[in-house]
Amino acid sequence: MLLSLLATGQAQDQGVVVIRVTGHIDGGLVPYVRRVLREAEVQGAEAVVVHINTPGGRADAATQIRDVLLNTPVRTIAFVDKKALSAGALIALACQEIYMAGGSVMGAAAPVSINGLPMSEKTVSAIRKLFRATAEHHGRSPEVAEAMVDADVAVEGVVEAGKLLTLSTQEALKLEMANGRADSLASLLEQLGIPNRAVTQAT
Repeated sequence: MLLSLLATGQAQDQGVVVIRVTGHIDGGLVPYVRRVLREAEVQGAEAVVVHINTPGGRADAATQIRDVLLNTPVRTIAFVDKKALSAGALIALACQEIYMAGGSVMGAAAPVSINGLPMSEKTVSAIRKLFRATAEHHGRSPEVAEAMVDADVAVEGVVEAGKLLTLSTQEALKLEMANGRADSLASLLEQLGIPNRAVTQAT
């Protein structure tokens, strides 16, 4: 996936940059996300919207993207448009705010090998704590985040032991894992009070 920040005549003006995270997440996504965020910071962007629709991908790539998102001074907003599963859930949780379209899901992040086999307890523990720390960083429930990774984690009233957690839009809102619902990017921007003319797409 190639991401490039499109130049506009309003490069010096504050605005919003939209990054699309779709399809399989791999290592090629990392340097482009890093560059777009750096350019957004230099340009004084008001926010970066990470438009997510992914079944997941490489945990190492998602972890690097997570670190970049946590470290940027720019406001970060995840827009989950249908799926933020596995590695995609970590990227969403790394954003300061999360909005989800109706009918979307977030979670199902149990790590598996390239052959689809379960990973070692050591690996599961590391990913589980990574999700926990990311959720804690933005004031979200660390237990709910852990339950997305490890089926052994039970959360009273949410998920019992033995079942991996995936949240619907309404469940995420109820548990305060998401900040709001927006059924389209245009709807999200309207809720945030951002005019379309101030938006720069990263494609």
